[in-house]
Amino acid sequence: MRFSEDSTRIAITVVDDEPLALDVLVRAARLWGYECQSAPTAEQAIELLSRRQTPLVVTDLRMPGRGGVWLVGEIKRRWPETGTIVVTAGDDADAAIECLNAGAQRYLLKPIKLEDFRHALSGTLQTYQLQREREQYRAQLEQKVHEQTRRIRHTSLSTIDSFVRMLEQRDHYTAGHSRRVRDYSLHIARALSLELKERRQLSLAAKLHDIGKFGIPEAILNKADSLSATEYQLVREHPVLGEHILAPIVRSRAVLAAIRGHHERLDGGGYPDGLRGEQIPLLARIIAVADCFDALTTCRAYRKAKPRAEAIEILRLDAGTQFDPMVVEVLLSLGARIPVGYGEFR
Repeated sequence: MRFSEDSTRIAITVVDDEPLALDVLVRAARLWGYECQSAPTAEQAIELLSRRQTPLVVTDLRMPGRGGVWLVGEIKRRWPETGTIVVTAGDDADAAIECLNAGAQRYLLKPIKLEDFRHALSGTLQTYQLQREREQYRAQLEQKVHEQTRRIRHTSLSTIDSFVRMLEQRDHYTAGHSRRVRDYSLHIARALSLELKERRQLSLAAKLHDIGKFGIPEAILNKADSLSATEYQLVREHPVLGEHILAPIVRSRAVLAAIRGHHERLDGGGYPDGLRGEQIPLLARIIAVADCFDALTTCRAYRKAKPRAEAIEILRLDAGTQFDPMVVEVLLSLGARIPVGYGEFR
C-alpha cells in the first residue's frame, strides 16, 4: 500500500529541538500529502498529542528535557496503537535500540535522506493501519461472539424455564413452588441489604433450585407413602443433578453453588457435601429457609399444608441446626406480609 501526495491526508506529529531539522521534516511530509503538527520537546509533544492524537509520531532522540526514549515509552503507555519513528545520530545506536524496545517501529540515522524518511513514514503508516484493522476485526468478532453467546444463553434459559414449568406440571403439588421460593428469597435478600448482583444471582438460583428433579421418576415425586431408602437417596441427588444440568449454561459459580447447597444443614448433616456453618453459601442458606417455608405451607402428596403459625414454629426450632438463625429471623420478621401460597409480599 502506497500513499501518494493526493490520495491521503494523514496527520503526523514531528518532534525535534533543532528548528532547521524540524522545518525540513515538516515541509517534506506536507509535500507528500501529510498534515503536520510539531513540537520542540518531548513534554510539549505529549501536550500536543493529548489535544490531537495522530497515528504517526516522528521524534528526535536527543532533546532538552526527558528526550526521545521517554517520549516513545509515554506514547506506548497512553496510545499504544500509535506508530513512532526515532531519528538519531550514528553514535546513539544503543539508545535507538532502547527506543525500539520501548515500542518504536523504526529509526533513521542523521543526516536523514528524504527518500528513506518517506519510506519510513509509508511503512509505519501501513503497520499502524494493519494494526487498526486487526483491532477493529477483533472487536467486531468479540461483539459477534458476545451477541451469539447472549442469544444462546437466552435460548437456553428459556428452555430451562420450560423445564421448570414441565417439572411443576409433573407434580401439581409443587406448582408455582419455584416462583414462590424465588419471591420469598428476594424479600429476605432485600431485608439483608444484599447488593443487586447478589439478588440477581439469588433470583436465578431460587428459580432453578429444583431443576435436578427432572432426573427423578414421576412416581417417586408423587408418591403418597414414605419413600424407600433407595428412593430417598435418589431424591437427595437432585441438587447435584441440577448443578450438572445448568453448568454448561449458567456461568455464575455463585448460582451453581446456591443450587447445589440448598439442602445443606448448618450442623453439617445436610447433603450433598455435608457442609456446615458458613461453608454453606449465603444464597443457599436463604433458599433453604424459603424452600422449607413454602414446602410446609403448601399441600404435598404425602401431607396437607401446615398453618402459618406451625410452619414458623418449625423454622424457629430448627434455626441454628438446620437453618441459618439470621435468615430465619429475617423471614419471621416479615410476619403477616407473607401471603402463603402466593409468593408475593404485601
